[in-house]
Amino acid sequence: MTLKEQLLQEIEALPSDRLAVALTLIQSLQTKPSTTSAKSFLAHLKTIGTWSGDDLQECLEAVQHSRGEAQFDYSPNPFE
Repeated sequence: MTLKEQLLQEIEALPSDRLAVALTLIQSLQTKPSTTSAKSFLAHLKTIGTWSGDDLQECLEAVQHSRGEAQFDYSPNPFE
């Protein structure tokens, strides 16, 4: 049995609610991933630390409200 025949057999055995997931996976395999050049990577690095958007204050508030006190366990290692 060829690989293609095996794939078709597995697809036939899939429940109908999983066919959409299989189709999405197969379609994602068909798209060629874009290659990133060193130049575009360096250009991206220059944007790190900058903010684009109008929700900076909202994001900062979400971070502040979700923070908690750090807890450190300084007890000795029980496996030693």
